[in-house]
Amino acid sequence: MKGKNLLAVNLKIKVLTMKSQLNLVKSILAVAGIAAVSAVSAAPASAIGLAPASAFSFANIVGGDTPGDAYANSFSFDVIDQGSSVLFNIFNSGNATASEMFISKVFFDDNNFLSGVANIYNNSNVAFTGGASNDQLPQGGNGFTTDYAFSRNTGAGNRWGIQGGEMLGLSFTGNYANVVSALTNGSLKLGLHVQALPGGASDSYISSTSNTEATPEPLTMLAAGAAVGFGAMFKKQRAQAQKGE
Repeated sequence: MKGKNLLAVNLKIKVLTMKSQLNLVKSILAVAGIAAVSAVSAAPASAIGLAPASAFSFANIVGGDTPGDAYANSFSFDVIDQGSSVLFNIFNSGNATASEMFISKVFFDDNNFLSGVANIYNNSNVAFTGGASNDQLPQGGNGFTTDYAFSRNTGAGNRWGIQGGEMLGLSFTGNYANVVSALTNGSLKLGLHVQALPGGASDSYISSTSNTEATPEPLTMLAAGAAVGFGAMFKKQRAQAQKGE
């Protein structure tokens, strides 16, 4: 048998040390923490209470006045499940070109989905009173019949109205799922009367049937965020390992 020349082969074996194991654990915890923060940050304001919630917008009234048509997207509301009652949070996000506008009245065309006012959540800048009423929404016409109406308290100019960046909470006895379904199919409607538009004009709006935002379950959001975070981490580690080969 002829002799064979032996080739020297250098092998590098990377052993997972205790330090690297600890680093991996730290990375996992860090990703989980980031995912949790991301999930909470991505949630709408109404979701912070962890109760089921849905958000809706307002739209212009077809054939009605037009001074406020450009500002319809400044108004919205959340519906939050409170067990035996539902909370409506009505928002005025404001608009730089109509900085003085404010919501002076809120109307509900109910059709028996709400059985009574549970609470009016006033604060130092917003104060409303009202309840069961047949007061009519300006421009509402035959398509809107008022069952509940709420008006800003008088005095101090427009102070008590819902101005830019402010909110009014109205709680009613009712079933959350039925209320959201009724809002989506139009059998339950909200109306707004807005004053102090440019030129001293006013206008009215009716709730849209589009459910613009359904709040995900908090644990589902966390799991989704964690999955994305872990995927990104392991993809980065794989790329680094392939680069070092």
